[in-house]
Amino acid sequence: MVARIRILSLSSVLLGGFLYGFIFAGFLPEPVLSHWFDFEASQGCFQEKLSPSRPDFGPDGLKGLTEDQKRRLFSGEVVMVSSHEGEPEGRTIVSAALILKVPVGKAWLALSATERQIEYLDEIEKLKTIEQTADHNRVEFLVRIMGQKVRYTVVHHFVPQEYYFWWELDHSACNDLRELYGFWKLYPAGEETVARYGSYVRPAFPVPAFIRNWLYKRNVQTSLEKVKRFVERMAG
Repeated sequence: MVARIRILSLSSVLLGGFLYGFIFAGFLPEPVLSHWFDFEASQGCFQEKLSPSRPDFGPDGLKGLTEDQKRRLFSGEVVMVSSHEGEPEGRTIVSAALILKVPVGKAWLALSATERQIEYLDEIEKLKTIEQTADHNRVEFLVRIMGQKVRYTVVHHFVPQEYYFWWELDHSACNDLRELYGFWKLYPAGEETVARYGSYVRPAFPVPAFIRNWLYKRNVQTSLEKVKRFVERMAG
């Protein structure tokens, strides 16, 4: 069961993010992590709802980055950063910055096509869009990791005029996660795009420290690099 956490790094990814909501507890401070490990799974649906604030990374998306981080960013590296922008109250998110080598409009079309996550995130076994409107959708995920399954339903909220979307658990569904939240915020940079990403996930089961360290610290950057390759390939 503990292996289920792999998907939770990108969005709704990650897990969907993952993806897009997927893999981030390893970056949380120990007081927060202790609550994860003390929590015991129970039967039924989990209905905890987060209230995130709108992230603000300045006019160019570079707010909060050091000169070294900017250098690494524009050299093509996925940069993990310390940022509180967009954090739900009482939570600590994992935040990253990356350059997408496509114009912002094309980057938006690729990232906001949440139903295509199954094409570039190997952990997703099934993905089904169960509702689609102009400003949101609901997507049901089945993720298989090391023979274990995680089921959850995500609502993505789209604000295309700001190149911004965020996601949360569908609280009308039964999920194998207790909490999930994340966002993408895009900024034009000539023919490229500055992308800022944040995510928070809380599973409905305990995760031993050695699994946490191996999965979270090693795989979050890899997952974001998969997203980057997909966006650039789709737009190219």
